[in-house]
Amino acid sequence: MSEPLLRANNIVSGYGKLLVVDGVDIHVDEGEMVTIIGPNGSGKSTLIKTLIGLVNIFEGTVRIMDKERGWLDIQSKKNQMRPDEIIKEGVPLGYVPQLANVFPSLTIEENLKMGFFVKKWDSCYQERSQRMFELFPILKERIDQKASLLSGGERQMLALARALMPAPKLLILDEPTAALAPNLAEEMLRMIVSLKETAAISILLVEQRAKRSLELSDRGYVLVTGRIAAEGPAKELLEEDKIRKLYLGVRDKEEKRDE
Repeated sequence: MSEPLLRANNIVSGYGKLLVVDGVDIHVDEGEMVTIIGPNGSGKSTLIKTLIGLVNIFEGTVRIMDKERGWLDIQSKKNQMRPDEIIKEGVPLGYVPQLANVFPSLTIEENLKMGFFVKKWDSCYQERSQRMFELFPILKERIDQKASLLSGGERQMLALARALMPAPKLLILDEPTAALAPNLAEEMLRMIVSLKETAAISILLVEQRAKRSLELSDRGYVLVTGRIAAEGPAKELLEEDKIRKLYLGVRDKEEKRDE
């Protein structure tokens, strides 16, 4: 069995003295899509931010596998890398935050360059940006337009494109369908699945459309009050009566038979 692409062990984190994530173990294997679901306030976004250095880690380690350099310890009490340090070190990791995820006063092209700000990558910019325009043609059509003038769906596409500019092996997404209409949300989720299949990118996401994201995922975790309440293959989580009733908005099998 091959090593996971990302492995986080016994993650304890929070804000100041406030403990939000308490002893979480998660991993992402190469080539898979993993969804984290759970009720509001359960610590999902805090966990994601801990993995990429936006929230201080109190205990535990976050490691990512780089085929050339082996295991990289990117978060621990002794080594807490900021997101910009992760990028500058060439760690194969991309991140799209929730909602406020573009620079509204910058153009589409300037936003893409912000995802490609390390000078040693200058020679690859044209090639990478062309790839983004193939994935998201609307961005090429409006390349000189400021991001503030984009629709919600277009902003999400731009945020996704910017995160893909450094060609990450793992993409971490925090509620990529937030504030999108149902049809746009479905389009965004399908686009994410397509990236996994066509661009060989592993995906870890927090998603408010829990049932749909699990249907598209390989595995899932259920986070409740900062701890993992359940985990396993996505299909098994979708069939678990308790999870269906509490977290997916679906009545359990017994109630459905009584109808």
